[in-house]
Parts: sequence; C-alpha cells; structure tokens
Amino acid sequence: MIDVHEMLVIAAVVVLTAGLVIGLAAVITGWLLPGSGRAKVTRPRMWGYGTLIGQAGIGTFLFVGPLHGPSMEHVPYAMAGMAVFAFGLHVQRLAMRASS
Repeated sequence: MIDVHEMLVIAAVVVLTAGLVIGLAAVITGWLLPGSGRAKVTRPRMWGYGTLIGQAGIGTFLFVGPLHGPSMEHVPYAMAGMAVFAFGLHVQRLAMRASS
C-alpha cells in the first residue's frame, strides 16, 4: 500500500517535471503556456531560465528538507534551496520588464 509520504514524493516529482518541461520549452523555442500572463513576458527565454532555476531550488528544498524527514541537520541546505528558488522568481520577474 502506498503511504502519504510516497504520494507527496510522487506529486513533487510530477510538478517538478512539468516545470522542467515548461522551462525547457521556453528556453529552447521561446514558447510559453497560453494564458493572460503570457502577454506580460517580454523575454520568454529568460523566463524559461528563471523557471529552471526555480525548479532546481524548490526541488532541493523539498527533497533535502520536508520530504527528507524530521532531521534538522539538512536545514541550511533546504534554506539554500529556497534562496535559489527566490532567485529564479527574480529572474522570471526581470523577464517581464521591457528589454533595454
């Protein structure tokens, strides 16, 4: 029987894989998902790099932090993952500015 931890790991892997695919599509082809936010992105390739950076950060946070277990020994690494995730969001935000 599958337990809650395994379901959370599977959900995290699915979400991270989807982000990886979307980020790679933006980097390689410049394609973005359709929707209202698409018009705000002026540099899709840069947005894709921000997505990939963010996915690396949140993946590090999840698998070194909460999904690793109750141990506190990996907290600095998990927080570093959150910092990388925040940097990825910053890169995505820069991709929404008009290019200079």
